[in-house]
Order: sequence, then structure tokens, then C-alpha cells
Amino acid sequence: MERVSSATAAEVEDSLDAISTDQSGRSGKKRAKVWAYVDSEIVDGIEKAVCKYCKLQLSSVSGKGTTHLNRHIGYYCHHIPQEDRDRFLATLKNKSDRDNSVFDPVVFRGLIAKYFLSAEVAFRKADDPTWKEMINYCQPSFNVVGRQTVRADCLILYEEEKLQLHQKITKLKSHVSLTADLWSSNQNLGYLGVTAHYIDEEFELHKKIIAFKQISFPHNSFAVQDGITACLMEWDLVDRVFTVTLDNASMNNRAIRDLRAALGAQMFFKGEHIHVRCAAHVLNIMVQAGLQVIPNAVGRVRDIIKVVTSTPSRMQTFNSIVQALGLKGKSGLVLDVPHPWNATYDMLNEALKYKAALNRFAAEQYQDVPSELDWQKAESLHEFLEQFSEATKAFSTDRHPTAHLFLKMLMAVRDVLLDETWNTNELLNELAEAMYTKFQKYWAAPSMVLLIAAVLDPSMKADFVRFFYLTVENVEAEAKMRELRQYLKKYYLEYERVVRNNTGPVFVTYEEEVLSQGESSSSGLRGKRRVELAFAQFSSQNSSTRSERSELDIYLDDPRVVVRPTENFNVLAWWKKNSDAYPILSLMARDFLSIPVSTVSSESAFSAAGRILGKNRTSLSPETLEALVCAKDWLIGFNDAEEGNCHISNKYCKANFIYNSGLICLSCSMQVNQ
Repeated sequence: MERVSSATAAEVEDSLDAISTDQSGRSGKKRAKVWAYVDSEIVDGIEKAVCKYCKLQLSSVSGKGTTHLNRHIGYYCHHIPQEDRDRFLATLKNKSDRDNSVFDPVVFRGLIAKYFLSAEVAFRKADDPTWKEMINYCQPSFNVVGRQTVRADCLILYEEEKLQLHQKITKLKSHVSLTADLWSSNQNLGYLGVTAHYIDEEFELHKKIIAFKQISFPHNSFAVQDGITACLMEWDLVDRVFTVTLDNASMNNRAIRDLRAALGAQMFFKGEHIHVRCAAHVLNIMVQAGLQVIPNAVGRVRDIIKVVTSTPSRMQTFNSIVQALGLKGKSGLVLDVPHPWNATYDMLNEALKYKAALNRFAAEQYQDVPSELDWQKAESLHEFLEQFSEATKAFSTDRHPTAHLFLKMLMAVRDVLLDETWNTNELLNELAEAMYTKFQKYWAAPSMVLLIAAVLDPSMKADFVRFFYLTVENVEAEAKMRELRQYLKKYYLEYERVVRNNTGPVFVTYEEEVLSQGESSSSGLRGKRRVELAFAQFSSQNSSTRSERSELDIYLDDPRVVVRPTENFNVLAWWKKNSDAYPILSLMARDFLSIPVSTVSSESAFSAAGRILGKNRTSLSPETLEALVCAKDWLIGFNDAEEGNCHISNKYCKANFIYNSGLICLSCSMQVNQ
């Protein structure tokens, strides 16, 4: 006992590794990793450890450990391939790291809180006996904490991360754009989710949920205004907010108008162009308006899908028909829902693939079989709606800049609506006309900040805006271009003033540079130096005007970047590369290119809130819910998307989900069961 107590911890563990004993007391298999490289043999009546590679005999005395064996295999035996020796040494290093680690209960409590946040686990699980049993087994010295302590630790994490994010946003040289949307919980409480979007100095786009606040009832414009105002005040963003993107609801329009009336004097550029309307929402309004004109176009196709998906037994019967026809079985079929337009497109896309199976099912089950004319209408409508898929995806993304793409997608939508191909089809012609009416209502005059964002795309510049006006607008293009140039200059001068205040003069003429050098010189001016200074003074006194080309002039006059149609141009990478050449414009680009053209980023947080709250967790206070939603976004993130299989189409779907009237996948447009 005395010899063992004086041994080091490593020697004790090595001796335990060297030989294991089972419950019956018999000697078992040696478990140390080094025994994969050496054999135990009896040499002259003495047990030896013999290297399998060089046959060197080493001592193998019980209780003496394996340190000397590890040293031989890891460093001295050159018969072993270097790759195998490195792998062996790596296992020893990991073991050493574990031996030297010190358990810190404070760190462990933080990890527990982070786990509860990440896995969206209810706090009451901390009181589960099996949870306590597991923690006690892993670390008997740890005093297992209960649900109240876990909740308090989660709130501490939230406060710490909030402070760090607040400091990071405060230190930004750029402004912050916001997206906001409303959500109703299963507690019948209204929440306003606010997400901040900004581009940092490395020209990386960030989005952070900065508020998930309960708002007062009724959920009118005053409630929205108060919620956004509280967020701006809490995060010190009144003078740093650039734009706010909201759904195209009338109460949102009033909320932003009243917000600007109250705080506009403190806002950047007086908040003149602060309001940006959600493009995905406008596109949805347009398509829904068209579908209302032709409500019965695919009525029979929709009806037979309703019958198939109404009961499990009917779905099973349908799958037997599918398999008999050699098609792939389905766990369900897509059925459109009222709100997202692309749900109708996905329903038709699925139905056309299983046309033969649906017809046969209807005939065998004595249901109304869609006629060939019904299927022709479905196919035509599917072809028409397919044209808007790319625009919806472009508007809905929140991992890449979208503001500079808005004009292109707007023109693409217009081109589809005015395509003369639809004139030959009465159904589609009626649909296109109804949609174009909404197009003219909402998109006849794009926001000025989105026009400037297009200019700040070096592959488009002002040429594309001119092309847009000549193609889309019925008014004089030059008048519109003059207005654009005026606002470009106004914004540029505002950013120039900001840069001057932060870093001093942006433009220094040659004469000013010579004068400053002359004034700071400690020695007297002689010869050529004196002549240069005298000429500089003469030039500055006698020049009535001084021609200076600003960054904006140079940028607009330089050729556009040529991008092939199939090339994926990274606009942020271009500005990062050219930020030294355009210090003022690059700052502008960070603000304008961070503008989100849809509210998807705010809506994607609603699915997380729905899971966190849950049916069995309705007692959470609004303050705690906000802390959990925000803290998870800051610590772990939502990967910008929830990944999984669509429960109906069985497609792997990496998309944002909206928890609104059900869980809606924005990629496959399915209403996902909770």
C-alpha cells in the first residue's frame, strides 16, 4: 500500500492499463494501446515485452507500467512507419490532456445552460432523476443544479452575449438594417421579432436576432411602432438604423410613417428611405390575386388529392397503385395551403408526376376523375408558376446580399407577365393580367435605396438602372436618372462627411500636401523645396476653381465588371478587394448591400420560438422566451435554416420555415406538422 500511494498518477493508471482483472479474479487481456505494438513473451523464465518490429526485449513487470514501452514505440523504434508512430503519439497526447484537465464546476454549469439552449430542452428536465443520476456518475463531486438554477444560468448567458453583441454593433463603422414581423404564440400572445443585418469590415454579411418582444393588444400600427422603437432605444440604434423591411401591410406603412415622424430628426439621412417593403410578400400578393381570378382552374385535381390524403388507408391504397405502376411510393402528397403561392405550384408539380396513379385511384374508388382538360389546365398553370420560382428564392435568401439583385428579379417577373405566349391561353392570359395590375401597383416605383444598391454592384452600375427605366418606366428615363444622380450625390456627401469626421480629410490635393509638409518641416526651405512651396501657394491663391473628381465620379466612369451569365459574382468580395481604392463608396456599399428585401430572416425565428414554447411549455414568460430565442441565435445559431425532410414530398430540404398558420417550408412550400 505504501509503494502504491507514493507512485505517480500516471504510473498507477499505466499499471491498471497494463493488466485488467475480471470479476472472478483471473488475469484478463492487457488493454494499454502499446500492446498492439509489442508481445508478451517468457524469455529465460522471465516475462518480457518484445517489440513486434525490431524484436527488442523490454522489461514487463506487473505494476511497473508501460511508460518505457510507449517511449520505445513512439520515439526509438525506427522500424515502425512514421505515420503509425504519429498516430500512436497522438493517442498518448490526448490521454495526457485528459490527465492534466481540471474540473471546473462553473464552466460545467455554463455548458449545461448552453446545452439546454441549443437542444431547446425544457428547464424541468433538470429535475429529472435520470438526468441527475447521469451527472452524478460522470462527476460525483458536482452538486447537480435544478431547473431554477439552469434557467438563471441561461439568462446570465443571454445577458453576457447581449453585452458583447451590443459592443460589437456599437463599434461598427457601418449602419444596421432591420427586418421585423409579427408572430402569435400558442399562449395567444403577440410577439415582434426583429433581426439586425450588417456587413462588417471584412465584408461578411451578418444577421442577428436582437429582439423577440411581446407587443400589446391590439396588434395595430401603434403596437408595431412601439415595438420597433423599444428595440432601437435598447440597442442604441436610433441614429444607426438604415432601413426597416416589413410586410406590405397598411398598419406597417403607418407604423413606419409615425416612427419617422417621431425619430426622423435623429436618424441617418433623416430616415427618408427607411421603409423597405418585403418583396417576397408582394410577389405572393401578386400571384394570389391571379389565382383568385381562376379559383376553379385546378379544382378537380385538388379534390382528388384531398381524398387521397384524407385517411391513412386511402394513402395506403394509393401507394399500392403507385408501386403497381412502377413509381416511387409516397408518405403523403402535397396539398396547397392558402397563404404561400408556391404551395399551389408544388401541389401541381407533384400531381403531374402521379397523374396516372391519381386517375386510377379516382376510378377504383368511384371518385370524380379529373378530365384531360383539367390536367391540361394544371400543366399550363404549373408551367406559368414555375417562372416565379427563381424570383421567390432570390428574394427569400438571407445568407447573401439581395438588395442589388432586386431590379433584375423585378424585370424578370415583369418579362414573364408580359410574355405574349400567354395570349394563346385564355386561362393564363387572365391570370397574367390580374398579376400585372398588382405589379404596377406595388413595383411601379422601386425604393431609391434599392436603385442605389444596384448602382453599387460593379457589374451593373448606373447603366442597369438606365436600362431598367428605358424598359419598364413609361416616363422620361433621363428625368429619373437625374433624380437618381441627385440622391447618389446626397448620400455620397453624407458618407464623406462621416468619414471626414472619423479620419480627417478624405481628399488632399497636391498643393495641400506640399503646404502641410512645409509647415511641419523643422529645417528651413531651400532650393527646389522653396520653389515648390512658393508655386503651391501661388496656385492655391490664383485658382478660382479647383477640379476634383470624387470617388463616385471615378467609380461611375470606370468600366463595369464583365460577368458571364453563368458566373456567380461575389459583390462583397469585389468591394473588399477595392475598399482601399474607394474608402467612402465601400462604406456606402456595406450599408446598401446589407438591406434585406424580404422578412424571411425574422420569420425563420418563429419556428424556433414555436418549438421552444411548445404545447407543454406554455408557462414561459415573454422575457424568458426572448432570452432563449436570442441566446440560441447568438451562441449556436439556427444555421440560417432548419434542415430536414419534407414530411410530404420526402425531399431533403435546406430551407427556412415560417411558423405562422402552421409551419411553412419556404423552399418546398409545405405545411409541416408540428
